Amino acid sequence: MINLDEIDKIILNMLQENARISFKEIAEKANVSEATIHVRVKRLLNKGVIKGFKAIIDPKQVGKSTTAFVLIKADQRAFTKAINKIKRIENVYEVHDVTGSYYAILKVRVKDTEELASLIDKIGSIEGVTATETAVVLRSLKEELTIKL
Repeated sequence: MINLDEIDKIILNMLQENARISFKEIAEKANVSEATIHVRVKRLLNKGVIKGFKAIIDPKQVGKSTTAFVLIKADQRAFTKAINKIKRIENVYEVHDVTGSYYAILKVRVKDTEELASLIDKIGSIEGVTATETAVVLRSLKEELTIKL
């Protein structure tokens, strides 16, 4: 963990809101020079606080209108190998190692339920996966992409 001062927090909050904002605008808000913002952003990138800059795309607009969470049970001896295969599957967007009766939770996005069924079959056929349970998202009421600082 890195210690963040108020200038770092201003930078991070503004970049999370709009990654295309100019360093000049951030500098004005933080009451420092553009050069200071440039150095700080570079440091935050190098330290891994900022992982990258990406466009946020509406999944429905690009044909991924079905979202689901797939819970995975696995053979403990084959779990790591199975998860490494799952991480490489197209349409699997998040993989979380969790506590409880399941070993992992996946967030998947697909075109429709037919594509979802095919994806679940593919995941279920991976050596080491012993069971899956799927919850299809009916509607997303909150999906926060920013980290509050």
